[in-house]
Amino acid sequence: MMSQVITATVVNGVLKPEQDLGLPSGTKVRLVVDPWDEVRAHHEEAFGELDRLCDEFPIASQGRRLTRDELHERH
Repeated sequence: MMSQVITATVVNGVLKPEQDLGLPSGTKVRLVVDPWDEVRAHHEEAFGELDRLCDEFPIASQGRRLTRDELHERH
């Protein structure tokens, strides 16, 4: 089975996933716990920095558009 990224809520010390994991009862899993507020704050900070960089260094798209062959040319 592939890795899954899920969200869950702690209820009385027990993690309650927001969706079915598709795993049989008793399956052991490895958890990496990132409190959602911290993750969201980090994402907001990163996207804010990306917006700032896009404003500071805009990409001029008036140039010639490359063909598929030119984009995938191997040397």
